Amino acid sequence: MKKIIVEGNYAILPGAKAIVSTTTAVDAAKSKSAPPYDLSPSAWSRWGDSNLFPQEVLIDINKNSVALRALDKRKRVHFGRGIIAYRETASAEGGDPTRVPVTDPEVVEFLRLNQVNLIWPDLIMGLETFANGWLEFVLNKGRDRINRVFIKDPAYCRLSKMDNANKIPAVYYSAQWEMNPSFDNVKVVSLPMYDASKYNGLVYADPQFAMHIFYRSFNKSFYHLPLWNAVRVNKWMYIANIVPTLKAAIMRNQMTIKYHIQIPDDYFTNRYPSPDYTKEQREAKRVEVLTEMDGFLADVENSGKAFISWAFYNRVKQDYLTGWKIEVIQNKLDNTAYLPDSQAANSEILFSIGVDPCLIGAGNPGESIGAGSGSDKREAYWMLNADMGTDRSVTLAPLYFIRDFNRWDPTIQFDYVTVDTSQTQDQHPTKTAKRIDKTQA
Repeated sequence: MKKIIVEGNYAILPGAKAIVSTTTAVDAAKSKSAPPYDLSPSAWSRWGDSNLFPQEVLIDINKNSVALRALDKRKRVHFGRGIIAYRETASAEGGDPTRVPVTDPEVVEFLRLNQVNLIWPDLIMGLETFANGWLEFVLNKGRDRINRVFIKDPAYCRLSKMDNANKIPAVYYSAQWEMNPSFDNVKVVSLPMYDASKYNGLVYADPQFAMHIFYRSFNKSFYHLPLWNAVRVNKWMYIANIVPTLKAAIMRNQMTIKYHIQIPDDYFTNRYPSPDYTKEQREAKRVEVLTEMDGFLADVENSGKAFISWAFYNRVKQDYLTGWKIEVIQNKLDNTAYLPDSQAANSEILFSIGVDPCLIGAGNPGESIGAGSGSDKREAYWMLNADMGTDRSVTLAPLYFIRDFNRWDPTIQFDYVTVDTSQTQDQHPTKTAKRIDKTQA
């Protein structure tokens, strides 16, 4: 077979004696952009004032079991049972089209080789946590197909500053941002960002490139902000995180005393007088009596026992002197201290993340503790599933980009498979029915 010659927007097919040209529609004008103001000396745009915003977020989240579980729940509902490639075929009855899974060898092999259903939850979790995600694409040697796709750790990514065309040309990748590293392609690796001007429709200029996807937030030119970050700004997450520390400090430092035993100062002198007892013998008797008293009051088996003490008659005062006294000390420590604050903080966290408390086994705010009924959980799940439409359009966009770049059949579509829980298991005809949601979720 004769070699195909590619030059610019043209390709020559010697065998077919044909020339192929690519044309694109030309816009009447270019979109206007507003470059941000940045005077920092580094090659990358700082993510947060300290350039450690994602690391700081993870510190806060890792202290908060409610936020961890809620974000994980969003990831699981978002991903469902995984991604499927399909085509739609018209229904003979005129109803909704039928979705037929794709069996094209090239598509199936790509999804298998890249383990898409294994790596995509990481992309979703990055977006749910930081509202930002990065993918790396590696091309074949001919640079006309995407061979591999990798999900980058968003906490390690930093975008380069904009160039003169107001484009972000690269993303910097490093696990050592806490050490303020300098760019050396070892501690800090540079990956070029995808640039449509480098692609002529046949081949791409670079052998690999990165892509930034995000949940859009306004007034942000580089890094977008997750909605739930409000609870970090208004300190509700701080309150939720500090309450367990306060409770632990109280329990660690408190001294719980149940009884106050009062013993007359001359009790042991009168009971064990000299010279019948030496000072050492009297002290030994003191320890012996106190040991017996400790055993008398300790343990639940001793509840309800009678205590007898003797009083001495003072001939000078002509009155009885008070003997031993045992007073029960009331425990005034409030074991529920700070718990209402913790419950309020956890509720605010769940509100901001957008997860119904019953989905993670918590009761509704202001109500008695409980995990909710099965129907509550089912409806909450489907409401959250229905809200995933815009988020799923973001996470599926890279797959449509791969489809078009690799020139797969444009009728191929992608979606997430979810389990139908709209009926109880004993009522459901298939017990574990699955469906590809689109119009229903």
